[in-house]
Amino acid sequence: MTEIVLFLVKYNNEQKAGMMAKAELQNRATVHKKAIADFGGKPIAQYGSYGEYDMVFIYEMPDKNALAANLHLTDAFGLAKYCKAIPLISAEDFAASLALAGATPTEYGPATKD
Repeated sequence: MTEIVLFLVKYNNEQKAGMMAKAELQNRATVHKKAIADFGGKPIAQYGSYGEYDMVFIYEMPDKNALAANLHLTDAFGLAKYCKAIPLISAEDFAASLALAGATPTEYGPATKD
């Protein structure tokens, strides 16, 4: 089953300085496309940002292992100061999950009651 992820990246300052110094490293969308393709993935959307994160990627990977392997590279190479990977589901699957939550008998509830 394919995995779709929203990936937010804040680059390390020294990595960003390296990107500024080398024109061939500045287009992170191109670099990222190649990295996810190496694991059988495909990009859906890629944006630069400013503020808390430098880049925002939405992409599809063939499975959880391929996704995890791709994310390990960011950590292993020290590219990111910090990052966040958020699994995404379709709006239809989200609605179905709400219906399932509402229809499932459970005693699960808040730890405190008013």
